[in-house]
Amino acid sequence: MKSNIKYGIFLMAIVLSSCMDYLEKFPTDQIVSDNFFKMATPEEVENTVNSIYQPLQSSYMYNLRMWCLDIVAGEGRVGNEAGGNGIETVQLSNFIANSDNNGAKELWRGPWRGINRASWVIDNIDVSHNIIGDSLVTRYKGEAYFLRAVYYFNLVRLFGDVPLFRHPQTGSDNLQVARTPKEQVYAAIIEDLENAAKNLPEIYEGKDIGRATSGAANGLLAKVYMTLKQYDLAIGLIEKVINTDVYSLNANYQYNFSSTRENGPESLFEVQYEKGSSYDPFDILSQGGWHNEFMAPLAPINIGGSYGNFGWFHVYQEFADSYEAGDTRKAVSIFSAGDVYQGWTYDPSVSTTGYNVKKFMTSDYGITKAMDSPLNFPILRYSDLLLLYAEALNETGRTADACAPASGANNGGPLNRVRVRAGLANVTGNQAQIREIIRHERRMELAFEGGHRWFDLIRYDNNGEYAKTFFHSIGKTNFSLPKHLLLPVPIDDIDANPNLLPNNTGW
Repeated sequence: MKSNIKYGIFLMAIVLSSCMDYLEKFPTDQIVSDNFFKMATPEEVENTVNSIYQPLQSSYMYNLRMWCLDIVAGEGRVGNEAGGNGIETVQLSNFIANSDNNGAKELWRGPWRGINRASWVIDNIDVSHNIIGDSLVTRYKGEAYFLRAVYYFNLVRLFGDVPLFRHPQTGSDNLQVARTPKEQVYAAIIEDLENAAKNLPEIYEGKDIGRATSGAANGLLAKVYMTLKQYDLAIGLIEKVINTDVYSLNANYQYNFSSTRENGPESLFEVQYEKGSSYDPFDILSQGGWHNEFMAPLAPINIGGSYGNFGWFHVYQEFADSYEAGDTRKAVSIFSAGDVYQGWTYDPSVSTTGYNVKKFMTSDYGITKAMDSPLNFPILRYSDLLLLYAEALNETGRTADACAPASGANNGGPLNRVRVRAGLANVTGNQAQIREIIRHERRMELAFEGGHRWFDLIRYDNNGEYAKTFFHSIGKTNFSLPKHLLLPVPIDDIDANPNLLPNNTGW
């Protein structure tokens, strides 16, 4: 079911903008942010909360840069490089980038609008209880806490120490801030997610489906604890999510990437896209997804959209060969020789590697406007949590529980439930064997879904040797430690604010 969150995103009275349509309503001799939540309509309050979600849709985040991390992670290469297309991703993925790299710059800059909007809602919405009621105030604050945590979790994993803002920033504030140690950033993320879990409902109905839930908050918090290797805490949170009986694996893996089955039983949280908005395709306010056109192979027929097929993501042979025989995820995730799609038989010669990404292709793209796919983008799926659960169980010595046999997608041990859904046999083994199987399963299950593989590679051990061994094994010998475990803080931002120094090691 499609969510209606997206429809109201751009109607808010956004006080962080210099363009204000509400000057007649709010006195010009008072600070607008002090008055908005006292005088706004229920619709204006809701749309202001919706605005916190909007940066997730942007090309700086899940419309482009986050899934480009899967190229950086060694799942493939940028295709169609004519005219320098994707040069910033080529540089990052070959570990030859400098601190002026545009891809890193956009990943750095993408979350801050969302963080500022979330902080503004958290600090000010309490006074709206007479307008919207206490229950909505509680829920809206929960959404803001959750989203602020999402933005910061991406930042801290990509850049390490980052400025930590717990209150909204305006042009009158001192913005020459220093970076906060990552340990404090993680503590703030944990606090936000705990608050979100307490404030949010388990489920929504109708137009609110797709909003942040308590399950999403607990699931993301479990992922934070896995990153910090606090396995017992992660286990408890994942079991809490499991015990809600809200989530289950889809019977068919492909259902997770169908525009007619969005926000389904396997979805804890996904970025909402919708075709048909009135904005220009490259306008930051456009709500259509770019994935279909960017990922569509350079076929002799148009299967991309109004701008055609960009052919950006050529999947490596090594990745294609990593699928086990009979793995049904392969045909869903990548184009291979002989695949038939919308009447066209895939020809490997359209790719420099012989493979393209298929997972986010949809026939339901907008035909009157470019870059206008309605297909949502998953951030957290139940299968992700099950595999994290298996990993945490295994790392705490409960290997037999991690790989307990499964007879179906929704019964049995967490690892084998995911495998059975993919058409694969149950596995068993000792701790070291199961550790490697889980890592393999995460790679194949979550392929191309916004950086999961990159974040896994850099968290699996404390010194980055796992990542280094992998990258060197596929010929990316420029990867070095500790430099390439983090992206550089953009030099432009350092020039504007020298207090961001020192940059990350090696940059």
